[in-house]
Amino acid sequence: MPKKPVKKCCMCGKPVFSPKSIYCRDCSHFSARMSDERFSPETRQQLWNYVRRNKGFYCYYTGLKLDVFDYASPYFLEFDHVTPQNPKKIVMCCAWFNEIKGDMTLNELKGSVKQLFNYWFKGIKIKKRKFRYWYRLIPDFCK
Repeated sequence: MPKKPVKKCCMCGKPVFSPKSIYCRDCSHFSARMSDERFSPETRQQLWNYVRRNKGFYCYYTGLKLDVFDYASPYFLEFDHVTPQNPKKIVMCCAWFNEIKGDMTLNELKGSVKQLFNYWFKGIKIKKRKFRYWYRLIPDFCK
């Protein structure tokens, strides 16, 4: 008796986890997270194109393989605004990188890392710079 062909995920090509599903487990979880975040259809399409182009879930900034399920992992897939507060360009990245980048643009982050490197290894003092999207509010009870 011939075997039935295995149905494949429409995004990444891995076997689907259910005969009624069009996605594998990873893509299904990813799709649900995008729905929870309420991304625009254009943003969802950009993210799916990135997944297809890279044949999986990889960090936009570092190129590291992302973990789709383990919330405690430093390589957990998170969504990042390339420019803070701008919902038009959203990428996936590692949880640890998203934490470091915070409310900085990519150029601000690169400049800060470069200054830190120069301070540690060359002894050059760090120059204070104003960050464009840094809006930290301190509650009155902390003052």
